[in-house]
Amino acid sequence: MDEIIQDTEDKLLIQQKELGERIRLAEDALMRDKEMYLKVTGALEGIGIIRQRMAPQLSETSLEE
Repeated sequence: MDEIIQDTEDKLLIQQKELGERIRLAEDALMRDKEMYLKVTGALEGIGIIRQRMAPQLSETSLEE
């Protein structure tokens, strides 16, 4: 009986370690994705600012044509 309990405990400890590692890897991947998302969002905001600043110039150009 003691062997069954020990074997079960050993297997559970191995499983716990593997799951902890999977969680750590998933969190790392999530952080990388979050950083990329924020960079892309920042770039899109930059494009929006440029577009707003160019709007008066573009309307002047279209009036001249």
